[in-house]
Amino acid sequence: MNARLGRPRWTEYLPWLHAAFAALLLLQTLPAQASGILRTGHPGEPDSLDPHTSVAAPALIVQNDLFESLLTLDARGRPVPGAAQRYAVSADGRVYTFTLRKDLMYSDGRPITAADFVWSIRRLADPATASTGLAAWIDLLENGRAILRGERSPNTLGVDAPDERTVRIRLTAAAPWFPSIAAFPVFAPLPRHVIERHGRAWTRPENMVVNGPFMLESWTPGQAVRVRKNPRFHAAPSVRLDGVEYFSVSDQNTGVRLFLDGRLDTVTNFPPEKLDDLRRTRPRELRLAPSLGVTAYVFNHRLPKFRDPRVREALSIAVDRRMLTSKIVRAGDQHALGIVAPSISALPQSGGPRETAQLERAGALLRAAGYTSARPLEVELLYHTSEEHKKVAVAIAAMWQTAGVRVALRNAERQVVEAATRQGDFEIVRAAWFSPYPDASGFFSYLRKGSPSNGGAYENPQFEDTLERTASTVDPAERRRLQRRAEDILQRDHAVIPLYHIVSRRLVAQRVIGWQDDNLSAIRPARWLDLRPPAEGQ
Repeated sequence: MNARLGRPRWTEYLPWLHAAFAALLLLQTLPAQASGILRTGHPGEPDSLDPHTSVAAPALIVQNDLFESLLTLDARGRPVPGAAQRYAVSADGRVYTFTLRKDLMYSDGRPITAADFVWSIRRLADPATASTGLAAWIDLLENGRAILRGERSPNTLGVDAPDERTVRIRLTAAAPWFPSIAAFPVFAPLPRHVIERHGRAWTRPENMVVNGPFMLESWTPGQAVRVRKNPRFHAAPSVRLDGVEYFSVSDQNTGVRLFLDGRLDTVTNFPPEKLDDLRRTRPRELRLAPSLGVTAYVFNHRLPKFRDPRVREALSIAVDRRMLTSKIVRAGDQHALGIVAPSISALPQSGGPRETAQLERAGALLRAAGYTSARPLEVELLYHTSEEHKKVAVAIAAMWQTAGVRVALRNAERQVVEAATRQGDFEIVRAAWFSPYPDASGFFSYLRKGSPSNGGAYENPQFEDTLERTASTVDPAERRRLQRRAEDILQRDHAVIPLYHIVSRRLVAQRVIGWQDDNLSAIRPARWLDLRPPAEGQ
């Protein structure tokens, strides 16, 4: 068993005490609403504002407002022209040629050329940058995989600039979803002149230079990130907000109170037990919408006990997913048999309530793996601090204990859990995986061999071979057949424990204009939003 389990039990409450203190401080210090400033609440703060090194979801939300890539996401999450006014795709689907807008410039007034995009994308692929999960997308680009492994120079990456207004990107294979990837901040032109001058300090407010609709005004870790409108943005006249403030709300109950008091305009997530009351009292501000996300428990495949497929299957089939979605999350989340969202999955969605026979089989599998009541399987489950995540973890721990498993629960702040996942310092960890585009490959990337996103170090040659064949397949029917096979491999292998497909739960004030519920990307760019005057929003 993990040595951490021997620590004093009072330390288990430290994350909750820290969250309670932070919530109290936020309630006391958040001033009254300012006109033209959108105030948003998120479960955590950015780990970095550098698009190439951050991993936390709150970081991506802020970066998406600070930077504009070749393409950008519209209000519904669809890729549309961004810094590039148009693009063309070769007949074989492998070469994208982007034509930049005229007179692009950074927030400090320096002109932006195609060479800035080339340098930035090469920086993303360079192992010296220490890029995290987002760097896995570079694998799509010609020579990207070899560069990530240190086998080739970043200068050999499939990106070049034929002239000052043209960026050409060469893919390893046709990828119809690539425009969605090209809309994310990792493909924005980061300011080389600033990064080379300030190094890692380039994202400090006094140094940071951007090219998006907003620019950084202030940020001290532990406080709100504040951005203001960028007057040098090429479409500045169309940006209606004066600025945005991003507050870290680690305690969901605090987030609800701040929203109901009118001190936050939007809140990402809220306690499931609040759902019925919000449906009754705030139906126009309650927003429930589907997403391309899945909640899963990830095995650390480096550990001998999880290399045994019987152990993985036993833990997976012992979970009553329907109970989780009907009794705990209760927002319409669909129980998950696989990791791919039902709307794009190639496998049929089925499966009824957990049966007694499944528990009996789980016990039989564990006994076959050498575990008995005298020598039970011991596991530690790590999740980041949240009342909802705690309730799910406690419920699943009880299910596993019924199957004869001894379970220890460990919770920590979001950034601690994300760091532990990257470093392999866990046994089983909760994860929420989102695909950036409506294709199964966006989910598969979390389990690819060698991918920075593959925190559990899962590896299966058949899975890899199937994905390689999928990448080189143009025929839609054959490609879907191969994706069905890849999904089937993951399910039969019990690579992870899928729990439920995520429904986005948000509170959005009536004064917010431009919010779109059919945005599956889970990112609402502030560029497309506006605020009614306070009197109109009541």
